[in-house]
Amino acid sequence: MGNSKKTYIYIIMCAFIVPVFFFSLATGSNEIAFLEAIKALFGESDENTMMIINQIRLPRVIMSMVIGAGLAASGCVFQGILKNPLADPFTLGISGGAAFGAAAGFVFGLAAISWLFVPFCAFLGSMVSVAAVYVLSSKKRFDSNSMILSGVIISYVFSSAVMLLFSLSSSHQMQAAFVWLMGNFSTFDERLLPLVAFIVIAGTLALSFCGNIINVIALGGEKSKTLGINVEKTVKILFLTASFVTAASVSICGVIGFVGLMMPHIMRKIVGGNHSTLIPVSALAGAIFMPVCDTLSRTLFSPVTIPVGVITSIVGGIFFIFLLLKPERNSL
Repeated sequence: MGNSKKTYIYIIMCAFIVPVFFFSLATGSNEIAFLEAIKALFGESDENTMMIINQIRLPRVIMSMVIGAGLAASGCVFQGILKNPLADPFTLGISGGAAFGAAAGFVFGLAAISWLFVPFCAFLGSMVSVAAVYVLSSKKRFDSNSMILSGVIISYVFSSAVMLLFSLSSSHQMQAAFVWLMGNFSTFDERLLPLVAFIVIAGTLALSFCGNIINVIALGGEKSKTLGINVEKTVKILFLTASFVTAASVSICGVIGFVGLMMPHIMRKIVGGNHSTLIPVSALAGAIFMPVCDTLSRTLFSPVTIPVGVITSIVGGIFFIFLLLKPERNSL
């Protein structure tokens, strides 16, 4: 892709982000006009509107954009280094580890002690899952098939552990954990926003700068060695970086599916398979898709808010059904 076309794509994506940002700010159980939402951002509206916009919706919209970008970029990297279009945080067990950690935090009463414990437990669970996949796949020199198989195994183990915790918990603990597991921006603490945003943005930028290296890895082992790249070491670093971004994302908002799987698929059809462009464009697509889904979760059954993970799973499921029904059966 030429530089001019690449710049054109970036401009279009950024142009979509701006209206999505203000649409998400203005839309909710209390409808606020676009102009009033803009005025509230600069402290020029009434007190009630400014409270809704600046204290409730603004942190939520920013977080949804950050998480969407992080999950999409990580999924794109996983698919690239593993040369498998179905690789994502779910299939690699990272989300399963976070689910177990958060469930343990709720069941053992840590959530009632401090707001920090559930995100910490979820992040720790993700890291344990990443470590387990890392150790298992290292036995096969980080072969892509062994990494995916290791991730699927670890995911099943943690899913079973979550079910065990649920069977031992009270109904109140189980309900709180279950809502978190479905992916939810209603319960995140905005005090974590700066830290998570820094980790996700820095990690996504680092992964984007490695796009050409991922392109070489995707060529295959022998070609990579010819070009002087230590494939095993590079895959380790990229896997751990993308896993860290994913762990930071899911630790604060719960398990949100299909974003890391679907966004790279869609953007690959538009911009091609060059990861130096595909990773940042996928991140921008995730930053557009996630706040739209979160807005739908807040408004479809207002005043009841449904978990955003339900929306992304429905959209993702429909998308892949459509993809499978297309005449080009090998499009996956």
